[in-house]
Amino acid sequence: MEEDIELIERYIAGDNTAVEELVVKYQRQIYAFVYRMTNDMEEAKDLTQKTFINAVKGIREFRRQSSFRTWLYKIAANTGLKHIRQRKEEVELEESVVSNEEGVLSLLIDKEKRTHIKKGMERLPERQRLAVVLRVYEGLSCSGTAEVMGCTEGAVKAHYYNGVKKLRNILREKGYEINA
Repeated sequence: MEEDIELIERYIAGDNTAVEELVVKYQRQIYAFVYRMTNDMEEAKDLTQKTFINAVKGIREFRRQSSFRTWLYKIAANTGLKHIRQRKEEVELEESVVSNEEGVLSLLIDKEKRTHIKKGMERLPERQRLAVVLRVYEGLSCSGTAEVMGCTEGAVKAHYYNGVKKLRNILREKGYEINA
C-alpha cells in the first residue's frame, strides 16, 4: 500500500517509470477481474488497457481514501460495466435492425402475396370472384353475400369454397400457403 502511494507520488513528480511499475504490479489482477466480467479474452485485454489509461488520466484525483488497488478495481468495474452496457445496446440495436429488416421483408412478402392474390382473383370465374370479394374483403355474411349476388346461401358457399380452393392452388404454385 505504501509502495503504491510512493509510486503515485513519483509519477506525479514526473517519473513515468513509476506508472509502469503500477501497471506491471496490477495488470494480471485487473485482467482476471475484467475477464470474469466479460468472459472474452480480447475484450478483457482491451478493457484492462482502458482501465490503466483511465487510471493514469485520473491519478491526480486519487484521494487516498481507499487503497490504490481498490480505486483501480473501481475504475476497472466502471470500465467493464460501461463496455457491457454498450455491447448490450449494440445487440439490442442489432436485434432491432434485424427485426426491422424482417418487418420490411415481411411487408415485401405480404405485398408480393397480395399481388399474386390479386392476379389469382382475376383468373377466377366472375361468380367465384364476387363471392370471395364480398365475403373476405367486404366482410359480408353468407346471407348478405347471397342477397347482393341474387342467389341462395348454398350457391354463395359453393362459389366461395371453389374460389378459395382455386386461389390456394394458384398461390401454392407461387410458393405461398393461405388459410381461409
